[in-house]
Amino acid sequence: MPAAARRRGARVLCALLWAALARCYNVDVGRPVVFQGPNGSFFGYSVLQHYHDSTRWVLVGAPKAESKYSTSVQSPGAVFKCRVHTNPDRRCTELDMGRGNSRGTLCGKTCKEDRDDEWMGVSLARQPKAGGSVLACAHRWKNIYYETEYILPHGFCNIIPPNLQPNGRKLLPCYEEYKKKYGEEHGSCQAGIAGFFTEELVIMGAPGSYYWTGTVKVLNLTDNTYYKLNDDAVIARRYTYLGYAVTAGHFSQPTATDVVGGAPQDGGIGKVYIFRTDRRSGSLIKIFQASGKKMGSYFGSSLCAVDLNSDGLSDLLVGAPMFSEIRDEGQVTVYINRGNGVLEEQLVLGGDGAYNAHFGESMAALGDIDDDGFPDVAIGAPKEDNYVGAVYIYHGDADGMVPQYSMKLSGQTINPVLRMFGQSISGGVDMDGNGYPDMTVGAFLSDNVVLLRSRPVITMDISIFLPASINITAPQCHDGLQPVNCLNVTACFRFSGKRVPGEIGLNYNLTADVAKKEKSQQTRVYFVTSGEAAGQITEKLQLSYMQEKCEHYLAHVKKRVKDVISPIVFEAAYSLGEHVIERGREDKELPALKPILRWKKGQKIAQRNQTVFERNCQSDDCAADLKLQGKLLLSSVDDRTAYLALGAVRNISLNVSISNVGDDAYDTNVFFNFSGELFFIKMWQKEELGIACELLESDFLKCSVGFPFMRSKSRYDFSVIFDTSHLSGQEETLTFLVTAQSGNLERTESLHDNTLTLSVPLMHEVDSSISGEVFPTSFFYGDSVEASNFVQLENQECLFQSLNFTLQVYNAGPSTLPGAFLDISFPNRLSATGAEIFHVQQMMVGQDKGSCSFHRNPSPCIVPQENENIFHTIFAFFTKSGRKVLDCERPGRSCLIIRCNLSSLAKAESCDISIYTLLNTEILKKDSSSVIQFVTRARVRVDTDLRVVEVPNGSPEEKPVVFEALHNLEPRGYVVGWIIAISLLVGILIFLLLAVLLWKMGFFRRKYKEIIEAEKSRKENEDSWDWVQKNQ
Repeated sequence: MPAAARRRGARVLCALLWAALARCYNVDVGRPVVFQGPNGSFFGYSVLQHYHDSTRWVLVGAPKAESKYSTSVQSPGAVFKCRVHTNPDRRCTELDMGRGNSRGTLCGKTCKEDRDDEWMGVSLARQPKAGGSVLACAHRWKNIYYETEYILPHGFCNIIPPNLQPNGRKLLPCYEEYKKKYGEEHGSCQAGIAGFFTEELVIMGAPGSYYWTGTVKVLNLTDNTYYKLNDDAVIARRYTYLGYAVTAGHFSQPTATDVVGGAPQDGGIGKVYIFRTDRRSGSLIKIFQASGKKMGSYFGSSLCAVDLNSDGLSDLLVGAPMFSEIRDEGQVTVYINRGNGVLEEQLVLGGDGAYNAHFGESMAALGDIDDDGFPDVAIGAPKEDNYVGAVYIYHGDADGMVPQYSMKLSGQTINPVLRMFGQSISGGVDMDGNGYPDMTVGAFLSDNVVLLRSRPVITMDISIFLPASINITAPQCHDGLQPVNCLNVTACFRFSGKRVPGEIGLNYNLTADVAKKEKSQQTRVYFVTSGEAAGQITEKLQLSYMQEKCEHYLAHVKKRVKDVISPIVFEAAYSLGEHVIERGREDKELPALKPILRWKKGQKIAQRNQTVFERNCQSDDCAADLKLQGKLLLSSVDDRTAYLALGAVRNISLNVSISNVGDDAYDTNVFFNFSGELFFIKMWQKEELGIACELLESDFLKCSVGFPFMRSKSRYDFSVIFDTSHLSGQEETLTFLVTAQSGNLERTESLHDNTLTLSVPLMHEVDSSISGEVFPTSFFYGDSVEASNFVQLENQECLFQSLNFTLQVYNAGPSTLPGAFLDISFPNRLSATGAEIFHVQQMMVGQDKGSCSFHRNPSPCIVPQENENIFHTIFAFFTKSGRKVLDCERPGRSCLIIRCNLSSLAKAESCDISIYTLLNTEILKKDSSSVIQFVTRARVRVDTDLRVVEVPNGSPEEKPVVFEALHNLEPRGYVVGWIIAISLLVGILIFLLLAVLLWKMGFFRRKYKEIIEAEKSRKENEDSWDWVQKNQ
């Protein structure tokens, strides 16, 4: 199962266990005592637990009930008494308060009562002492003496004697003679909407006084006088509803009784005031106030004074039932008394934060229901679960209030018919005689009251005895023939509690190394019982009251334990087994309740103890001092290479050296954080040094160094090898974060060398090349060439030669080429000012691996216009030159540049670029060259912004593509004739000129006859001379 799924499962299990725990503490919901009142009477609007002598009563206010003792009065309300014992039918009877059946009874000089709809029982309170009296109020009681002018809702209260007889004392705290105006002073005070009773004081809230400013009426029973509230700062503002809730406690001193009044509308946010009673002046003096935090929350509409931490001073809970995050979830603020009337907010409670729950509508001090020495509190949320209602149980402790509730009592669980369960709560009285206070809850919308009894609480005293430490280097036991470390484990059990059985059954699970088990880690120790190994032992015990019983076990330490720093925790989790109730204590009406184990404030019901592995330390704090060094080594690459070539380097090695110059370092580990694109291959060490590595996550490696510890002044060298073949190159650098850590303390000043960051740039190393060809490689042009050999564009007179270029860019690797630029240059003009020759028709990049851009020729068809004549034609023919070379590399040459952006090319992948162009032969015809050679050059460049480098001495990145245009220039017919004629004419002229020159030189005037004769004579003389010579 994946770790995440295990964690989710554990959370769900914990939630279910907590839900079970929160429903099964010591307020018993399995055997509720339910009382039913008259339908529609609001029976349960208020409840009160009362006892007199040995009789226990539940008193219930039903403010809309008809009264059998006042049948002439319309729905005056009533107080019912419900006996707890000897009442198998759960009947409740109306309490006779001796008020008679007459209407309009005079009650003073200017007082005449109207009891119709007076809401008797709206509030109930009891004196906190044996034989205490009961206070019952009707806040809608009216004085109609001046009914022609005003009806005055003064409110009425009755002090009922402890025996619940009719001879009580009637109180009209707001009546004053000859005061008749509604609203002014106490004309509409509605006293008794809230009431509280102390041994000496009767406290009644009167929120309608002074135009609903409100006040608190406090009667001192000892001297029969009322304390007055004259603080202008408190009563200056109207409509604050001071007195909507009241309580009293020991806030200023443990022996003084101070009065608390809530004003839920004060300032819109609500306030609470604490007043000291000053006997000398007979007034209430403010000593503390607190304000709500949100408009409309009704902060102060419910109050509870209780000494949560048992320090002798009362603490205060203030309800704000309409506090809203979504709608009226409600909350309660807990104030802890720091002495002298100074209260400090400790925390805010919210129950489950249920929608429209009105959490905090009611609160009650329950007494110490679980016998832990601290009082407990119940808080009602009567509208939770669509007006079904719930009550939450919270517990006091030495710090004040435990934030988590121990129980949630749902009205639906107790009885499905209940509505507004939790509107009223009363507690603090042991109703069934088992020594624990019980609680009573009203559900007035269904006219029910429920008595919930408290179960006895068993306190377990469990001790787990372990050795102080374990010497892991000196085995004390044998497992077969192998020496092993071991330890003795002893678990001792004893129980106590008030009114608990003399003997109980106890089930327990003793777990070894439970902290590791909870984290789903390998445990380090195990129990050996009857030759079998077990991580947990399950047993049952029978225990007698206050008698200790111990069990002994042997535990072995596993071999090659890696973690020798964290303690070994043993846990004994326990639960109650069966127990027998003593004979003679059964009660058929209220049967004895089974005890329950003490609540652990939301924690697991278990006891733990721990031991540690022994450590050899020289310093007091056993501080290690680790030092980390290392470097990266790229396989098959020169150490001088400053980067890692993607695809060229298959493996990378981290050579790590760790040393310890402090105390022995236990549980020493080196952690490697690296890219998720790397794959761990192995760890290499020159010799076996006790180093082991495990991959915790795909990008997180842990290597444990030394076992069981890394000794002082020791050093370990090892290498960690990773596969780099899957690196994508998205990151600029490959970074390794290496951290050394041990279970020992390491001083701050020595931590700087515990972390090492190694990185190498990632580069794409490629060998890109380009090849290309053109078709045709040569062509003829000229007027004598047939027009069908050329391309003629529509509506254009020019003749074009079609030229198709094919280029191929190839990546020989070793890395992927993420992008490149291709520049193609065509010599586009015969001269710097000449017309453009080329017209690009179409370009295609194979497999959509790029795109190209160029300057398009706006006028592809241009025919140069020249003033030709016969002499120019003849001149051109005789002056025609040989070869002309057009090359963009030559200076001053105008070229057409095509730029292409190429996308990624994998190793050994190529990309083809096809260019279809037309060459304007009309421009070539005007050139005098016989052959024009075009040198087109293509050059590929890598994008250095993408971290690309070319392999040194690799393939060429430039390719020239050459084609030739051959000029077929034949003279025209008339030109030939003119050439012949001009040639003859020139020959005659030359002959004539020569003749004239000869004549001028006298060539034609010489005496040829004399010359001939003289020549003859000379020859004759020569012949005769020769003969003479021969004869001699």
